[in-house]
Amino acid sequence: MDWQAVLERQSFQDDDDLDIAETLIALSAADHPGRDFTAERTHLESLAEGISEQTPLAGELSRRLAGELGYLGDSETYDDMRNADIAAVIERRRGLPVALGLLYIHAGRTLGWDITGINFPGHFLLRLRNGDGHEIIDPFGGGQVVQPSDMKAMLAHMAGGEARLHPSYMASTAVRHVIVRLQNNIKIRALQAGDTDRALEILRRMSLFAPATSSIWLEWSGIMAGQGNMRRAIALLEEGADHAPDETALQTMAEARLALGRRLN
Repeated sequence: MDWQAVLERQSFQDDDDLDIAETLIALSAADHPGRDFTAERTHLESLAEGISEQTPLAGELSRRLAGELGYLGDSETYDDMRNADIAAVIERRRGLPVALGLLYIHAGRTLGWDITGINFPGHFLLRLRNGDGHEIIDPFGGGQVVQPSDMKAMLAHMAGGEARLHPSYMASTAVRHVIVRLQNNIKIRALQAGDTDRALEILRRMSLFAPATSSIWLEWSGIMAGQGNMRRAIALLEEGADHAPDETALQTMAEARLALGRRLN
C-alpha cells in the first residue's frame, strides 16, 4: 500500500475526524513493506460487533474488547514497541494505553457513540458520554471504569500526594493528537536507545498526517541542528512555518529560524 499517500490524505481531515483504522494501518505498513493488511482491516471493522447501539456503556466496550477479544495492557513488556504497532497489537492482543485507547475510540465511534481521549497526565484515559453523564475508561486496565478517587490516586502516584484533579485534565484530545502521542512513544524510545535515524523517520511520518503540529518540526529541526546540518534544520522550520496553525506557532518558528540563522553565520 502507498502508506505515505494515506497519511498525507489524513492531513486534510479535521483533527478529530481522521480515519483511525486507515491511519494506524498506514503507520504499521511503513515498517512492514509489502505486507497484506486485509486481515487487520477486517478485524478493525468488526471490533464493535455484538455491542448494543442503544445505550453507550463502558461495560459493553470492555466486554467486547477486553473480554471477548482479549485486549489488555502489556504490563510485563511495556516498552516493547510492538505495543505501538497496530499489526502486532492485533496479533498479540496487547498494547500501550494509547494504542488500546484508539481501538476503544474506533469501536465506540463505529456505533455513533461520543467517546474521546482526555488530557489526563501520564496515563491515557477515555471519556464516554451517555445520557446526561459520562464514564471514564482505562483501556490499559481492561476497559474498567475509573472513578475520581482512582484518578486522584494515579496523580498521587505520579506527582506526589499533593496533586489534585484539575478541570483541564478532562479536556478532550482530538484523534490526530492521540495518534501523535502514540508515535511519540516510539520516537522517545528510539532516542533513549540512541537510534536517532529511527526517531527522525518517526518525526517524518508524523509530519505527513499532522503537519500543523509545530512541535514535530521544532524537534526534527533541533535534531538536525545537533548533527550540524544547519541548512536542513532551517529548511524544516520554514516548512513547519508553512503549516503553522496560528500566529503564535508562526512566531515560534520564526524565532527558532532566526536563532539557527545566527549560528549558521
